[in-house]
Amino acid sequence: MWERHQRQHTPFGNKGDKPGDSRKSFQVDRDRILYSSAFRRLAQITQVVTPQEGHVFHNRLTHSLKVAQVARRLAERLVAEQPEIAIVIGGVDPDVVESAALAHDLGHPPFGHTAEEQLDDCAVKAGLTDGFEGNAQSFRILTRLAIHRIDYYGLNLTRATLRAVLKYPWLRSPDISSKRHRKYSIYSLDSQALEFVKPKDKDTQSIEASIMDFADDITYSVHDLEDFYLAGLIPLELLATDWDEFDRFITAWLQESPPNRVAKVVKANPHRFQNFLDATYNLKGQYRPGSFEQKAQIKRISSQLIQTYIQSVELSTEYGDRGYLKYNRNREEELKFLQRIVWSYVISDPRLATQRYGQKRIIKTLFEIYLEAIRDRDLSFIPARFVKEFLEIEENADNKTEINLEKTRMAVDIIAGLSETEAVVQYRRLIGVSQGSFFDNWN
Repeated sequence: MWERHQRQHTPFGNKGDKPGDSRKSFQVDRDRILYSSAFRRLAQITQVVTPQEGHVFHNRLTHSLKVAQVARRLAERLVAEQPEIAIVIGGVDPDVVESAALAHDLGHPPFGHTAEEQLDDCAVKAGLTDGFEGNAQSFRILTRLAIHRIDYYGLNLTRATLRAVLKYPWLRSPDISSKRHRKYSIYSLDSQALEFVKPKDKDTQSIEASIMDFADDITYSVHDLEDFYLAGLIPLELLATDWDEFDRFITAWLQESPPNRVAKVVKANPHRFQNFLDATYNLKGQYRPGSFEQKAQIKRISSQLIQTYIQSVELSTEYGDRGYLKYNRNREEELKFLQRIVWSYVISDPRLATQRYGQKRIIKTLFEIYLEAIRDRDLSFIPARFVKEFLEIEENADNKTEINLEKTRMAVDIIAGLSETEAVVQYRRLIGVSQGSFFDNWN
């Protein structure tokens, strides 16, 4: 068990690393993540739609807090009900699970998945073959970018917590048709940290990572649907009662390439899923939209759904689709069904297309400007917190190729670390739309 507690930079025992600190190592991890500036930034990062919208939607911060709560309760339940199996598969610590859940979205760039795709494209074209991925950026923040002490980079977390953050514990695959090309949790420049975190030649999720991953699925499936139903954007009543609407929904889902397995399940038994919607959300039109009664009803339903899904998995000694979690296939299909409703009625809405175009333009422009400044060694333009690392790159890199890769990755880090407000303000200032003020602290 000692290795689970070993920190990246300095090994500590089973307690915290300060004299008189009664916290255990994993509790220290949780607190360091919670107090980090990278965590606070998530209040200004899109979950599905921008935090600037009038309706009170979840942002990445509120989402992460709820994932942490669900993940901890799930871990506590599994340890209490299956303690022997928990030990056999490596141990399940609720503090580790909660820490990983708090950290799982730290790497999301401004504007969410839209910017993630654009930043990946920019990085690859600039020479970084492993581009950009939010999960890999989260790991990089924890091990290198976050600021905690002057004598090391990162938060100096324990091995167990860092491994629990690795939803996809491998480097990017060069095979563009592979899932491992799209989803991965480590950049090649961070491979040394990876060697510290996980056993060699083992690319499986730890059980604590699997619990965090499942809690993430539960949370955004339930709460995103709650958000957009209350905002009047998702017609659950129609889906539950109108066959034509439901058929259009399934048909569009089946037209994806490759065909989605869950869509086929829904098509084969549509009444099961219509009944699930009707019974779950009790859609009889008895509450006026936006009323106290309607909102209270939806909150009750969301709570019941979360409890249902928490109870739907158990630990297993055999590694499968959910790692060492054995799931109920019907419940898993319901989760995918709820996720698809949000995607169909909100995420794919053409009204967001022009907004996404503008967001991509902001990301692309900022990346090009910062990359040029870094390559030109314009230290007055590089944000102050990155200057120390920039000088170390030039001093310590073994060759010119490595220097160029590190500098390009720094441009990615700068953009990915902005809040959405910072990205917009900086873009407007740099292209001349707004001059800003001499007193603006934009570094």
